[in-house]
Amino acid sequence: MTEKILFFDAGPVITLVMSRLGWLIPELKKKFGGKFYITPAVKFELVDRPLTIRRFQFEALEVMKMIREGVFEIYDKVPDKKVLTLKKLANSAFTMKGKTMDVLQAGEVEAVASALQEKNAGVVMDERTLRLLIESNKDMKSLLERRFKRNVIVNLKKMNEFSTHFKNVPIIRSIELASVAYKLGLLEQYLPKKRDAKSTLLDAVLWATKFNGCAVTEHEIEEIKKVLMK
Repeated sequence: MTEKILFFDAGPVITLVMSRLGWLIPELKKKFGGKFYITPAVKFELVDRPLTIRRFQFEALEVMKMIREGVFEIYDKVPDKKVLTLKKLANSAFTMKGKTMDVLQAGEVEAVASALQEKNAGVVMDERTLRLLIESNKDMKSLLERRFKRNVIVNLKKMNEFSTHFKNVPIIRSIELASVAYKLGLLEQYLPKKRDAKSTLLDAVLWATKFNGCAVTEHEIEEIKKVLMK
């Protein structure tokens, strides 16, 4: 039987930890019954760099604890050449004012490239840019133009070449992990003693993920809530 694997980008871990839901990660791993990996670049973003910033030191310690306890394992087989190729491809696909744009960072590319290498692995990622490149690259131009308020020229060949690499890699967001936790009953301890208890809990949890970094729209939150309330 093929081992189940999820590669985590830094974003969803930060979102859950900042939402005071970091404790869900080990609980979800038990239910998942597979491996939770982070790459060296993601570890740098989650631990090494924030340890040097007082504001984020405790969050870094939380992740260190999860690594120490085996919840997260450091993936040591990152396909570096593939990462470099994919990063160059994506970062040369968009031009603004005559200069190419660095739209992707090392951590997120390492995560998806490693998932691709492991065949049946998925990626947990909140960052909108890479998810759009993989899932709906036609929306990338408008996203970048809204973000930078300038005209962006797209090299469609390069953008599509990048996207085709990952068409079979499932992408999961932190809000979806929180939704699974709710369905599994892991959040029942937070149900308030009031008539609309489930609605209140879902609003609190789903909006917490948005406010702490998950790229999700208000409409998506309402749709997720409807499904979970059934």
